Amino acid sequence: MAKVALLVGVSEYELGLNPLPSAVKDVEAIWQVLINPHIGGFAEIDICVLKNPERQMMEEGIENLFAGRQKDDLLLLFFSGHGIKDDTGRLFLATRSTRKTSKGELIRSTAVAANIIHESMNRSRSKRQVVILDSCFSGAFADSMMAKNDDSLIDIRK
Repeated sequence: MAKVALLVGVSEYELGLNPLPSAVKDVEAIWQVLINPHIGGFAEIDICVLKNPERQMMEEGIENLFAGRQKDDLLLLFFSGHGIKDDTGRLFLATRSTRKTSKGELIRSTAVAANIIHESMNRSRSKRQVVILDSCFSGAFADSMMAKNDDSLIDIRK
């Protein structure tokens, strides 16, 4: 059984999104907890830390976290930063290059859609997956989330 984590903190943003200086500090604090042998027990080599990443780097980190895992592996995704809902109510996680139009609408291609995480989780063989979102609108993450239970799916929205 492996213990693998991806910690993402986004403190710096383009114009239109306020900086969040504590986001990167949150990642550093979680990292300390995870490597503590009496608390998290994660090996440093099994923790990937992304500070102020671009969209592609963040998406690759998410895909790598969940890909090629075994059933009993423990996978942890932690994100601290801005969560933004688009005009249809879908959740996106902001990256350092996330932008909005002059009308304040999200430019979707500059942020990571929660669907990317959902798809990666659903493709993973691991049955032990933890997602911690320290962001606005994080409750929207579960809106379209399905949990695996052997060969069937359980709708966790209920």
